[in-house]
Amino acid sequence: METLEKIKLIYSFMDNDVSNLSHLSNLMKSGTNDFIVHVYSFISNFEGFSEFLPNEEIMDKHQEELKQWFTDLFSGTYNNVYFRKLKRIGKAHADIKLPSHYVSATMNYIRNYIHDIILENFQISNKRDELIVSVNKIIDMNLDIIISSYIDEGKLYVTSTRLETKIIKFTSKFAYALDLTLVISLIVATIMVFLLFAFEVYRFASGGVPFENTVVDILGVMLIVWAIRELLEEEVKKLRGHKFALSAFIGLAMAALLRKVLIFSLIPKKSEEVVILGFLILVLGIVYWLMNKSEKS
Repeated sequence: METLEKIKLIYSFMDNDVSNLSHLSNLMKSGTNDFIVHVYSFISNFEGFSEFLPNEEIMDKHQEELKQWFTDLFSGTYNNVYFRKLKRIGKAHADIKLPSHYVSATMNYIRNYIHDIILENFQISNKRDELIVSVNKIIDMNLDIIISSYIDEGKLYVTSTRLETKIIKFTSKFAYALDLTLVISLIVATIMVFLLFAFEVYRFASGGVPFENTVVDILGVMLIVWAIRELLEEEVKKLRGHKFALSAFIGLAMAALLRKVLIFSLIPKKSEEVVILGFLILVLGIVYWLMNKSEKS
């Protein structure tokens, strides 16, 4: 977790670098269309290119955003807003599971593309060298922040004060502790469910409960175990940095309601409750389907 000023300090990004990049602004802005043509010629060779940019609408939007990023590269304004934009770019690439080496390779291509423009338009060697050094710094900083989303999503925050940094550190650790507590709670809940399973078998063996009731109770317990297992798997994924799937909670609720339906189905007086529970399961099923569809999209 680094502050904006510390990131600049790490890369020795000084006022003269800002000045150098601003000096290139008009030249680079005038060639954004050529930039897009060259970059697309390069990335179109990547395996799965059509999967990440499947239609014209998405491709057009990507091109406009790429133009904006390229223009901002030489804007001369590198504040918290700029670096947060980079973080969002990294998160967007990580969310669609674009391989990180595609990002690195593209950045390297863009670096060399800019170098060629500088070499072609600036004759004085000292000035050329200064401009290239500044370009290398801003490209490296961009790549660093974007790739950080792949390494540990949410690990790198751009903040302006020490207080903000401390608050974010504390919040991150507290959230992680809550996730660990939830995982432990799920493990305890699973053990308790297995004890319930053993209790149902014991009740049947002792002759206290009819066979039909025991089978229904055991099926209900199995549903709960399955749902907890799904939820536990999602929590472990979240601890490893993946996005949490809220649909796991919906699945657990559906399993609990199904268990109730199985139990009430053996009690004639509970027919109204069964109808209500069936309606709730239907609603949850629709929500579960919609959420899964949304996550896949």
